[in-house]
Amino acid sequence: MARALLGHLPTSADRHLIEENARLKARVRDLEAQLAELKDSMSSVELLDELHRITSSASALA
Repeated sequence: MARALLGHLPTSADRHLIEENARLKARVRDLEAQLAELKDSMSSVELLDELHRITSSASALA
């Protein structure tokens, strides 16, 4: 019985994997935040391009 219980005790390798998992999850969160920021930035650029196109078309008609 004691041997079975010892098999379930965390080892240094388990702690290493837990720490690595936490680090990778944090990295994924950072990358997702960067992606969201880039998407917002691209939307802003597309809106500015559209506004520029509209104002250029309006000035050409005048």
